[in-house]
Amino acid sequence: MAYEVFIDTSGFYAQWDRNDRAHEKVRAWLGQNQGKFIPVTTEWVIGETCTLLMARRAPHLIGTFLDQLAASRVLRSINPDAETLDQTKQFLRRYADQRYSFVDCLSFCVMKRYHISHALTTDLHFRQAGFQPLLADPP
Repeated sequence: MAYEVFIDTSGFYAQWDRNDRAHEKVRAWLGQNQGKFIPVTTEWVIGETCTLLMARRAPHLIGTFLDQLAASRVLRSINPDAETLDQTKQFLRRYADQRYSFVDCLSFCVMKRYHISHALTTDLHFRQAGFQPLLADPP
């Protein structure tokens, strides 16, 4: 049975940028786990990924990235409701000293709500928040 894995901005980006330090790791993980997981993300992560592609001078990849997401038959993209956004704001206030981004806090709240423990990310904030970042170096 497939399990859900949250896809974070760094997970998406590492797939697209051959120069990203996690590119080979993400490609290997995806190859080994094809058909074994259901990818989950948020519209906010998708937006953040588009912004990162733009910031890193790869705007030509945005259309292809969005087209690939739209064509996916398995990706579950969540557009958070007002309750989840309120939880995100509460989480951000409670852990303001951790320097989490708003999108990270939203991701954590979505992961908790849907009982997702693993994230395709290099971001160590996910480990600090109690999740397993699949692309991060071991502690």
